[in-house]
Amino acid sequence: MMSRWLLLFTGCFAISIGLVLLIAPQSYLGLYAVNYTPDMDFAARRFSPAVLGLGALLLIARNLPGSRFLANLCLITGLVFLGVAATGLHAWLGGTARATILIAAATEVTLAALFLVAASQIRKSR
Repeated sequence: MMSRWLLLFTGCFAISIGLVLLIAPQSYLGLYAVNYTPDMDFAARRFSPAVLGLGALLLIARNLPGSRFLANLCLITGLVFLGVAATGLHAWLGGTARATILIAAATEVTLAALFLVAASQIRKSR
């Protein structure tokens, strides 16, 4: 089932990002923010538990059987990644994010599409 590998990969990815935000936020923020300042670290560290939690949730969900809950989780996760990509594009268009955010946004749109396909596949298989 595609959703298992997608949940595993994305869960590990989210945990990795969450750890970077917690331990070394300047490396993440410096990559994307045009005018990085150390004051930004507080917000990144404060947000990191939510990213870590999302990663853990996705890892746990990979073992769930194809169900309405799993389909809805994939749908919501796809929409979340579309939202994250949109905020990155908006920040780039507004001049607050470097062009590197476009690579992140492309990755996020790809993940979103995969999650939306997985949600559709799970719904059809029920």
